[in-house]
Amino acid sequence: MYKLERLKASVVIVLLFILLFSFPFSNMASANSLTNDFEFGTWQMIVDGESGEGAFFYRFNFKEEGKVTVIKQFGGHNIEEEKTWQINENKLSITSDRGALITDFDNILFTVNEDGDLLYKNGFYEGVAKEHNSPLSIFHWVMILVVLMGLNELFRKSKWAGIIFYFILPIALLPIWTSYGVTYWFKWVKVYSVVGASVWFILMRYTKLGGLTSAKLVAALFLALNIGEAVMQDFTMGYLPNVLNGIAGVLSIATLFYGFKDIYIEDTKERDMLWTKMPLLWIIAYDIWNWVFVYLNFPGSASAQFMVLLSCTIPAMFIKKGTWLQARAFTLAAWFMYYFTFPRFTESVELLVPRNDFLMLSVAVISLIANAAYAYIYVKRVMRSKKQGKLALV
Repeated sequence: MYKLERLKASVVIVLLFILLFSFPFSNMASANSLTNDFEFGTWQMIVDGESGEGAFFYRFNFKEEGKVTVIKQFGGHNIEEEKTWQINENKLSITSDRGALITDFDNILFTVNEDGDLLYKNGFYEGVAKEHNSPLSIFHWVMILVVLMGLNELFRKSKWAGIIFYFILPIALLPIWTSYGVTYWFKWVKVYSVVGASVWFILMRYTKLGGLTSAKLVAALFLALNIGEAVMQDFTMGYLPNVLNGIAGVLSIATLFYGFKDIYIEDTKERDMLWTKMPLLWIIAYDIWNWVFVYLNFPGSASAQFMVLLSCTIPAMFIKKGTWLQARAFTLAAWFMYYFTFPRFTESVELLVPRNDFLMLSVAVISLIANAAYAYIYVKRVMRSKKQGKLALV
């Protein structure tokens, strides 16, 4: 009976995953040909910056009278300007008024490809603008949570599903990933670091590695590395909100290792890797810090990453306590693999998150306060444990 129920659950999860992967293809099939009939309305694209720049998020609102409103979110800046546009055969131009701040498109032409997308290239910077479908984007946003939580359950219950997904697919899909022009170093480091963590956790669950203290330390270090990559990006950006959030990330690393020696593999059919001493307060402070990091550095991805964070926190709180680290690796790796496979589609369905100087500073302060508050609790716990002759750190 248990195996039958597990099989049914696996089938449902796989179908949900196929549904999520089918979105990009359905979107391509319905693409309008700009060369014949330009589609007015909302378009958007994400362009990777050079090292230290993060990513640029652009939204275009094309109007019939030859006007276009351009929103640009990047780093410590949020700009909205009115410009003019015109199209001639398969070339589209956007022209700024004198004194404009957004001049990224003034000396180049967008090329309209056969799918009706706008191809942008300006020296190092390149991207693809696609029409933004709001109902589809909202549905996709919800499905991120549903599918990632479903995949997490699948990888908890099926060893071979995890092996195929994390051992084989990242190698098989590499030629596709390298063909899409995803250039920012952070994204590449991130996808393979979290895939590596997923591989390590699977090995711990199904081999003798799970009983080694050194293997448990490596598991914790994967998370520390994940945070450290982001902290380095924040400090490289250098804006005040980034620096504050970077400090919050340092505090997150400093308070991470509580109870790591007690990580163990549960003797059940799922063989979950449990870190039961990982405090819920640390997880919440981490979630706040991580979302703020994305909001500040990669604003076009902020809406999706909110759901990615929920997809591991909800299971760890309500489905199987102690599995947060395992779930974080599985869901984040699955998301990045999906993004690298369909980068332009996922960029086109991102939701625009409000962003200005006040909001950026506010969320950074909240992140710092949350992590500083937990750091205070952590230090008090360590001091109390030392008085009792125990070491809370491990």
